[in-house]
Amino acid sequence: MTMITYQVGDRSRFRPSPFAPLFNPARSAVLKLRDGWRRRQTERMLESLPAEIRKDIGWPTTNAPAGRK
Repeated sequence: MTMITYQVGDRSRFRPSPFAPLFNPARSAVLKLRDGWRRRQTERMLESLPAEIRKDIGWPTTNAPAGRK
């Protein structure tokens, strides 16, 4: 039998940094870069799939006319 427990750590030691507002812009920029990188990786992975699978999941073909929606 497996038992899974979740223990909450001692939060009394956590204190927000007084410098947190200074790091928020840098943090959001890093998160945007990370999300863009992940999106491009996902698009590359989908483009590398065989055409039949891309068609089945509804991924647009790369040879479709640009004006067609």
